[in-house]
Amino acid sequence: MTKKRRRISVIAGFLVLALFAAGFFMLGMKGYVCSVGRYLETSHGGDVVVLGSSPVQMSNQTGRDLFAGLDTGDKILVIHDGMDTSYPGRTGVYAILKLCDGSVSDIPQAVVDGLTELGWLAVR
Repeated sequence: MTKKRRRISVIAGFLVLALFAAGFFMLGMKGYVCSVGRYLETSHGGDVVVLGSSPVQMSNQTGRDLFAGLDTGDKILVIHDGMDTSYPGRTGVYAILKLCDGSVSDIPQAVVDGLTELGWLAVR
């Protein structure tokens, strides 16, 4: 009986992985991208994700509040569409998953300085 349960568990695990792989493939076919970055709330209430050293303004494309429960510096996975190449960049967001907590110190200082100069962040 134990071997049978183990075999069923292995088959179920492979099916779950196959479904995730198919889901990511379908997202790519529709032009969606998954990115990991740090969340940053601006002083005028806008929401930004910092991808590496590039800030990208996020535009909620759903009817839900995607940004509730997020604090500046939190590491997030973002499912979004294409990006405008302005500064800061812009993208439409369809889903967010918080990966771990963070703080302001997790945001690169150059990004903070650039957005402060543009008036996106309050001067401290």
